[in-house]
Amino acid sequence: MKRLLVGGLLATMLAPALPATAQMQKSELRASAGKPYRFRHSKLVVPATLDGIPRTSIEQFGTDELDVFARYARDSDLITVYVYRKVGGAVPVWFDRARASIEGRSEMFGTVTPSVMPAAFTPPGQANASGLVGGWTVTKPPYRGTALALLPMGDWLVKTRYSSTTLDGPALVARMPTLLAALDWTRTPAATAPAAAPVTDCATPLAFPVTAQVVRDEKMLSMAALTAGLLSSAAARASAKLATPAPVPRWCRDTGPAPVGGVYRPDAAMDRYLLAFSDSGRGVWVAPDELGPLLSEGSSPQWSIQLLDMGQTTAFPPMTALPRPDQVATALEGPMLSSTTTWGRKTQVNVNSDFMKGS
Repeated sequence: MKRLLVGGLLATMLAPALPATAQMQKSELRASAGKPYRFRHSKLVVPATLDGIPRTSIEQFGTDELDVFARYARDSDLITVYVYRKVGGAVPVWFDRARASIEGRSEMFGTVTPSVMPAAFTPPGQANASGLVGGWTVTKPPYRGTALALLPMGDWLVKTRYSSTTLDGPALVARMPTLLAALDWTRTPAATAPAAAPVTDCATPLAFPVTAQVVRDEKMLSMAALTAGLLSSAAARASAKLATPAPVPRWCRDTGPAPVGGVYRPDAAMDRYLLAFSDSGRGVWVAPDELGPLLSEGSSPQWSIQLLDMGQTTAFPPMTALPRPDQVATALEGPMLSSTTTWGRKTQVNVNSDFMKGS
């Protein structure tokens, strides 16, 4: 039986927000000191010095350079430029998770006070205000302020954090255009991104009138095990080939409790959501299984649970109703149905043979 345990799994997914001992594998990439560095997949080029602060390292979380970052440091002044693959959600979702991460870092910043509320801006080379920026003033020495900018870049997201010992939140936000202009965007894929707006609370919270149960029917589990991986692969490749981008939903933040991260809903949907971990672009997508009822006439509705990572989607046994976020976390403790690679030229679908008994 192939099994993923929630402790190790969430430690992996939450890497940028957890202590080093609990993080996923982090490794340093070879980069020539004093020279610009081009990220392998996105083609974004970062300089050797940014706003007068020298680059100290280029690193990645995981493998295959799907989640990479450049670190700049001078004494306690820090700038970090992250580039990671967009596998779910959108700029407003991941900016909101980054905001929550900053405002929860009392051990580093003391009291964190928003001083420049999140606002949309137009990134270099783009036509729409597709990025979000915000700033915070902090009280714990040596820092005075921190700022964040997040923007889309084709299939990638770029996040820039700047924490300063001399500049407060508003001053750092004022520096962001200069920082972003110092990056070399000329080799990045051209793409038109939609305008962004900060996430707000959903007007109506999710309702769970029925307690969801794990689907036990062997035939349905066998079918789900076979189709989940194939659908993940087909969806990823179809999205990449669309001549006209799919309609972009407006995301809202559900106000109900979550075991980790936050719950976000596209267009205030009442039947699906993204459980977003940290601000690292990873999470769990929960939605009605559209294919099951078509393949098995008379079958009851069921909800799929898909864990989204930078290069892989992992499906878990479906539920009989919309599961609560804590039930989703519990589901991650159990066996997976299948895992599918969503990055690279070759697609690999691994099916858990334990669910093929009814086939």
